[in-house]
Amino acid sequence: MLKALHTALRESLAGVATAAGPDAATTPDDDRARDGRRVTAGVQQMLDRLPPAAELAGDEAAARALLAAAAEDTAWAWRMLQSGGTDNPGMTAAVAALADHAADCCDEALRLLTPAAAGEPVDSL
Repeated sequence: MLKALHTALRESLAGVATAAGPDAATTPDDDRARDGRRVTAGVQQMLDRLPPAAELAGDEAAARALLAAAAEDTAWAWRMLQSGGTDNPGMTAAVAALADHAADCCDEALRLLTPAAAGEPVDSL
């Protein structure tokens, strides 16, 4: 389930990157922004329905927390884009920072959810 949520978030983040690009013109009525927010909200709702972190294995609990942070950042990035944020350089930078952090959280969550192949060293933090 967590890997499926990761995939959905990655797709939503790809939409943020496209919508925030230099040639994009995202407006409050833009279907892409609405769809991106809808996907992200769905991920957040599914995360809320999962068992509490205390009932999950260590890596699964950490991955769930990382995906929750990524979903929150992605949701805010979509909100900013939907409000016309690409017209303001400060908002554009904020959207980029949120998307970058969400991507980092997704990368780390996937690392936690993907067991190392036999014989490969395991990264330690």
